[in-house]
Amino acid sequence: MKELKQAIEAFVKGGDTNNVELLEKTLHSQYQNIQDGFFKEEGIFIFPKAKYLELVGNKTFGGSVRTIHYESIEQSGSIASVKVILESQYLKFYSTLICVCQQGSWKVIVNIPVVEVKASVKSS
Repeated sequence: MKELKQAIEAFVKGGDTNNVELLEKTLHSQYQNIQDGFFKEEGIFIFPKAKYLELVGNKTFGGSVRTIHYESIEQSGSIASVKVILESQYLKFYSTLICVCQQGSWKVIVNIPVVEVKASVKSS
């Protein structure tokens, strides 16, 4: 469980600090970010690892430090489903993360975030 949480914390830190190198190590080669909406665009958006790293690298995604609150962790063998709430000054993410353990190393393979703009940001 400790190693799984370390992988999730590295994933969050990589996004918060726009650290593409850290994300490269933390994300599985088949990683996908699946989200409903992309800023003001509607629809389902699926970003593979390379596109996600590009969005983080060019600061479209990330750049704000977030707290992590673990809602649940369900592990079955080498696969884990983790629900977290990630909160920054501006946004709150309700994320479902799917992680896999291969060769003793946990990697994030799927991130399904539901993004909420905080009320204080909406009113400004």
